[in-house]
Amino acid sequence: MSLSKKLRELRDKQNWSQETLANMMNMHRSTVSRYETGKAIPNYQTVIRFAEVYNVEKDYLVEELDQLLPNVEAPGFVLKENPEDPDIGLILKLVELEPELKKALVDLSLIGPKRRSFYADGIVNFIKLDKRHKDKM
Repeated sequence: MSLSKKLRELRDKQNWSQETLANMMNMHRSTVSRYETGKAIPNYQTVIRFAEVYNVEKDYLVEELDQLLPNVEAPGFVLKENPEDPDIGLILKLVELEPELKKALVDLSLIGPKRRSFYADGIVNFIKLDKRHKDKM
């Protein structure tokens, strides 16, 4: 059974509307619809969240996700930016050195766009403030 059908079946078993599930998952109802119709593929973290919400084994959903995503031999993320970009290298190094930051960034990527923008602006402003008051800290 496809991932989209499993997601729809699990929601139907709970007798939840797409709106109810979307609120529980902190996403828009149309996103739930796209996942259930197969028009979009959720990322790994989202599939894990679905498994938690539905209280099912993550492997039940992840095995379907593995079949949908292209096989990548090396673990990690696929970068869309130029791999020669030194900033990307610095960011990857920082994420390796600070696992809590990596978790926070993953969480940040999963929240709604308005809240994500709010938090991203906060981070940017905090760093600017730190640069301005470097000698005071």
